[in-house]
Amino acid sequence: MTVEKRGVFLFRAITPVLVAAFCLASVAARADEGMWTYDHVPAKQLEARYGFVPSQAWLDHLRLSSVDMYASASFVSKDGLILTNHHVALGAAQRLSTPEHNYVRDGFVAQDLGHEIPVPGMTIKVLESIEDVTPAVNGGVKPGASPAEARAQREAQITSIENDCMKKTGLKGQVVTLYGGAKYALYRYKEYSDVRLVFIPELQAAFFGGDDDNFTYPRYDLDMAMLRAYENGKPAHVENYLKVNPEGAKDGDLVFVSGHPGRTDRLQTLAMLEYARDAAMPFGLNRMKEVRALLKAYSSKGPEEARRARTVLYFMENSIKSMEGELRGLNDPELMAKKRSQEDALRLAVEKSPELSKEYGDAWKNVESAIEWARGHENDLRYKMDVGMGGRGLLGTALQIVRYSDEVSKPDQERLEGYHEAELPDLLRWVQAPAPVYKDLEEVTLTYGFEQMLKGLGPDDPFVKAVLQGQQPGALAKSLLEGTKLDDPAFRKKLLENKGKAVAKCDDPMITLARRMDPVLRETRKAFRDHVEAVEEAALTKVAKAGFAVYGTDTYPDATGTLRLAFGKVAGYPQGTTLVPPFTTFYGIFDRAYGFGNKGDFSVPARTAAHQADIDLKTPLNFVCTADITGGNSGSPVVDREGRLVGLVFDGNAQSHPNTFVYDEYQARCVAVDVRAILEALRKIYGAGNLADEMLESSR
Repeated sequence: MTVEKRGVFLFRAITPVLVAAFCLASVAARADEGMWTYDHVPAKQLEARYGFVPSQAWLDHLRLSSVDMYASASFVSKDGLILTNHHVALGAAQRLSTPEHNYVRDGFVAQDLGHEIPVPGMTIKVLESIEDVTPAVNGGVKPGASPAEARAQREAQITSIENDCMKKTGLKGQVVTLYGGAKYALYRYKEYSDVRLVFIPELQAAFFGGDDDNFTYPRYDLDMAMLRAYENGKPAHVENYLKVNPEGAKDGDLVFVSGHPGRTDRLQTLAMLEYARDAAMPFGLNRMKEVRALLKAYSSKGPEEARRARTVLYFMENSIKSMEGELRGLNDPELMAKKRSQEDALRLAVEKSPELSKEYGDAWKNVESAIEWARGHENDLRYKMDVGMGGRGLLGTALQIVRYSDEVSKPDQERLEGYHEAELPDLLRWVQAPAPVYKDLEEVTLTYGFEQMLKGLGPDDPFVKAVLQGQQPGALAKSLLEGTKLDDPAFRKKLLENKGKAVAKCDDPMITLARRMDPVLRETRKAFRDHVEAVEEAALTKVAKAGFAVYGTDTYPDATGTLRLAFGKVAGYPQGTTLVPPFTTFYGIFDRAYGFGNKGDFSVPARTAAHQADIDLKTPLNFVCTADITGGNSGSPVVDREGRLVGLVFDGNAQSHPNTFVYDEYQARCVAVDVRAILEALRKIYGAGNLADEMLESSR
């Protein structure tokens, strides 16, 4: 399962680094490499490799058909039908589930529009346009400003630009930092805040093989789900949606992936990668494994506990495997030697030029000094900023409410990130949305967070004293959860009314704790922003510009969670002494299941078994291609030269994990659900032929 990009990982290692984005050679000769912005598509590379260059109309249509839902998705009918992954919609299914209606375990099919279920708090976005705003952002920086001052001045400009976007166009604006700060682009989005669940298969069908098969290939997963966007209480009418190629793709075909890759670190400096390898990632990995053990112990108490923890545990397992793969890449001597060689080449080119040396020569030293500061303050980041599941759950909600009440009284440009006027609708919608809260599960994770804080900072630390106030971690977590009313959406809504004026006098224990914690968390966050992020941003902008000066600008930026276009070909790969096929079929489900005794995660899904005689078992189920993807691409559509839907990205194989740092076409692969399997399953397994018809009728 390709992991999500925002707000999903628990205890993900926080590396205090930003992305440097320069290329050390023209990517025109780098095979199918690149996550390209829609305003900078590699026409020469595509022409040379595949003899095809998409037209502007082709690009505009695919961009406007693509959907951002904190992962990736696409419109597949004129009536706002959205196709994405099961694991992307999994959180929504979990929130909508009850002990009586377990949509995660059993799946869900809406028989008609009237049975489609609203998903509280869900918002999706479509990228309407892109504009270079680099001069406007940098124009606010005063000569001689320190890195911290310059960053604050740029952020003020960004806030103004985003607010003006909403006022002038009615579209949500997001200024995206590209190439380490060498370029800023304004992305304008149309939003849909009424989204409803239409179809999701049972977990066993979507995640056949369980965690053992995660990040592997061959795969046999129907990792798909469908939602629908509504406007004014009716299905949204969209002009741009993907038509379906019912014949799918063939081995060797050129395909494109349009999605929202979350993060790549391919172009970080060597010092950054070494810090991630030696400090940040091992710590984060160990912490995730400890939380996984707690979740498994909780799940073993009974079926209801297993249901409650299933989604969190699902993503935790995924995060662990992903980080283990990335860490293997950073421990690969060949990969690190390549990075060192590339960095040395650029630094040497800069040193040889008096002009470049004067302008950019101190960049690497400044990055290294920022990392040294971070090393000396690691415990603050690890045990303050990450306490209580990184501020998630009810404690995270309390902190959001407390900060909202403080920030809304300030001038917009002086507010914390996430609390600007343009951002408030999403924040308020999410905080007020009804969602199930399992206090017994939160007690487990909150206790762990307090225990780690106490262990890491010690009992005499002022922050520890302010949080615990003499109580033991377990006792504090229990009393907080027993006393809080934040699990009630009406209570949260009441607190947020009148710009949160009631928060200051609220005696809810979780709010009271958040008020004690917030000043220290703000101070800690500011220190890291000023001493690490601001310094690195200034330095890495220099590194990026140095790369442009030496090698040119025919490059792509690192992933930022925003819409990108990737391309490649359908292709298997060599492994060991054999070949891995480009396609799997429904036959493979039965073969693999019976090879394992048809048990557990390797049992044939009940609906699939019941309809075995109806299914054309030779129908392609999953396939692989060389398109360049990473976490956040989950749910991305795969289209052919004509822009027709042929697949749905849901994973990368294990060999793709080091792609975070360097792309490899030899064995690294993007894994997708074949559109032919989607149509076959809707008709033959789930009795949802109406949805298959809607996709195909819209394709005519």
